[in-house]
Amino acid sequence: MKKKIESKKENIQMIDGIIDHYLKNYSNYSLMITGEWGSGKTYYYKNILSDQISATPLLKDNTKKYKPIIVSLFGLKSIEEIQSEIFLCLYPFLKNSKIKLGSTIGKVLIKGMLHLKGLGSFNDYVDDIKINNTSVIDFEELVICFDDLERKSDKLSLEELIGFINSLVENGNIKILIIANQEKIKETDYNILKEKVVGNTIEFIPNFEVTFESIIDKNFSGYPHYTEFLKENSEYILNLFSKRSLNFRTLIFVLSYFQIVHSSVKNNFFTETGLLAKQKEILLALLKFTIAISIEYKEGFITYKNRRELDITPKYDWGVMLSNLNQKKSLADSETDFKESFTNTFYNKEKFIFFKTIYDYLTGGSTFQYSQLEVELKNIYHIEENKILPQYEVYNTLTYNNCFELRDEEYLKNTKLMLDYAFQGLYELKLYQNIFHFATRFNNPLLLDIDKLEEQIIEGMLNGKADYNHVHEIDLYLGFSTNTEHFDKILNINKCAIDLNKELLKNKNNIEFKELENLCYTNFENFSKKVLDKNESVFYEPIFSIFNADKFFKYFLNSTPFLRWKIMCFFYERYYSPTLHFKPDLIFLDNLITLFKTKPNELSQVNVSGHIVSELEKHLQNAIDSINANTD
Repeated sequence: MKKKIESKKENIQMIDGIIDHYLKNYSNYSLMITGEWGSGKTYYYKNILSDQISATPLLKDNTKKYKPIIVSLFGLKSIEEIQSEIFLCLYPFLKNSKIKLGSTIGKVLIKGMLHLKGLGSFNDYVDDIKINNTSVIDFEELVICFDDLERKSDKLSLEELIGFINSLVENGNIKILIIANQEKIKETDYNILKEKVVGNTIEFIPNFEVTFESIIDKNFSGYPHYTEFLKENSEYILNLFSKRSLNFRTLIFVLSYFQIVHSSVKNNFFTETGLLAKQKEILLALLKFTIAISIEYKEGFITYKNRRELDITPKYDWGVMLSNLNQKKSLADSETDFKESFTNTFYNKEKFIFFKTIYDYLTGGSTFQYSQLEVELKNIYHIEENKILPQYEVYNTLTYNNCFELRDEEYLKNTKLMLDYAFQGLYELKLYQNIFHFATRFNNPLLLDIDKLEEQIIEGMLNGKADYNHVHEIDLYLGFSTNTEHFDKILNINKCAIDLNKELLKNKNNIEFKELENLCYTNFENFSKKVLDKNESVFYEPIFSIFNADKFFKYFLNSTPFLRWKIMCFFYERYYSPTLHFKPDLIFLDNLITLFKTKPNELSQVNVSGHIVSELEKHLQNAIDSINANTD
């Protein structure tokens, strides 16, 4: 790592040296800086190189300094537009009526100046007196940087552009820099044309450390607490960010958006809740999520609406999961594959927490809502009445990272207290396997009866049944290696947790699905929108498992032709790509298609209604076949 950092610093120093030599010596060529998009080339020029240029005396007149200007070629269609852009870059100097352009510049830029409207006449800005005058800007004191060469309009030929740059270099004796990503230039004759005007091409290797420090100093100097936080965690930020991106625009996006989060949380949450001891842990968790989501969002892999199941996950057949709890799940579904890749890249073996408030903020769904994030944080950290619940305070001291800070007597005391809470059923359902492990690791220091402890843990789980909430993807929390001591006991505890979780899901679904069934018959339009919305959990759930097929069939019969058509379209979309978690819907679908096959005469006629029913039968059968295929 150190060698890489040193090589990057050497690259920046090399570029600085080449530019310095270029400015201080006669030349009839331009320089090109090339590198990948987002690697920081433009940032380097604007924030570092332009300062170096501005501090360098002119080759012919040490009393003057070079004036750097940058022109983006992005979308420009003609040389006249480029000339206009150059003039607009010089305009801030010319607003002072005492300063004018030399006649040589005026002649080169005349078409571009005439192209502009409302800025006055040509003579207002050009001095025709050909004498050395400190109030006249001449070509030789300009350093023009042409950025985004590869993004110019197709209407502007590369040959014409190179010819224009060549005329500036040879006739105007201007110092020209070109910034581009050579790999993205499509013209076949690019290399031939480049040889005419580019004397040296420099490969830009981004230096994250240097640029990161520059971003902090220039963008956040007015926020001392945030600046301190970023500098303290610079290595953490850069290591995490570089796992998936080297794009400085995305890095600036991350740091800018997180500044609001950091300020709001630091100034409010910890003082209100008394969680100062958890401050670093919580801020880093929020930062990690911000970095990960920002990169995927900027790369186009997620959007505000398309969350790729990062927030909502389908339900699986827990019987299948029990057969091999310690193995990683394997699903063909591309959304699940994305989530696995995402969590493996950014979280590895750490727990992934989805922060809806921050996700919505980063992806343009809403402004930052601190009050909503506060609710999320309190739920995650089990905070009630601005205090962490005592059972979780004890549990947290025994986690792997924290337990080594305890003295032996503290460890034994906290373990006993944790078990007391566990036997009362006061923990989340997913934690009981950890509690058993915490109590028996390090050679069972409490000398517990292992068989009896297993029974007590399971009994404690059952005691807390009334207070549990269903846990999505509980298997992600229940994975232990088969080499773990007392693995058979852990497996039994996990089986009980999974059975309870299934029961919780069934009870939860019975309530939610009944509400959906009522909505279906009272407002099918709203029902359809809710069920087909990927951002709603019901999109992934077998909602028809509790529907009555006879009741739905009668509803269909009493509907207008237009509503029947909407129902037909709904089933087509609903089961377009059915997966394993729709299996409980099969009974309803089988019964419904049977009712349609024995449909009354009015639905059998060759008319619009008959066509709709025929299509609906086809979609129902396709759904049944696809679900069965996924469960074989």
